[in-house]
Amino acid sequence: MSLKKLFVATTIALSSGLAMANNVSYDYVQGGLIDYDEVDGVNFEFSKSFTENFYGKVDYSDLDNGGFDISILRINAGFNMEITNNTDFVAELGYEDFDADFGFDDNGYNVMAGFRSMFTNDLEVGAYATHSDVLDSTDITVEGRYHFDRNMSVALEFGNDDELDEHIGVNFRYSF
Repeated sequence: MSLKKLFVATTIALSSGLAMANNVSYDYVQGGLIDYDEVDGVNFEFSKSFTENFYGKVDYSDLDNGGFDISILRINAGFNMEITNNTDFVAELGYEDFDADFGFDDNGYNVMAGFRSMFTNDLEVGAYATHSDVLDSTDITVEGRYHFDRNMSVALEFGNDDELDEHIGVNFRYSF
């Protein structure tokens, strides 16, 4: 199954209202590992809600392939809207800074839209489409997150980016 078909199927499932749990959290810190076809590295993210529907997020990735390093910083403003009792539509718009050792340094905007849903009390799923102005690329990502308790969770994500190709990641999150 292609990632686009998987994204569409996940979107339909998330918006169908079949889940039976509480709302998702927008107050967290997380760290993880990410592996693209050509590069891999670490990712750190901090998100804080300002109101019921608005939040801010800082996302930093440090990638390398043994020959060069890439750092990506995103500072986004986010909006979330409850679709069902446990499914949110999310959208983000923000600044992106891309810095690579091989001389490509640029900044611009990024935009993201997707869904987050609690299928059960312990299982959260998400599907997102992100566009980067800097790389002129679009990334489609799906993730599954297991919540050990109210604060601690782990996620596995799969995605495909026009520019950086397929990627897989794992991250650990502390929600507050």
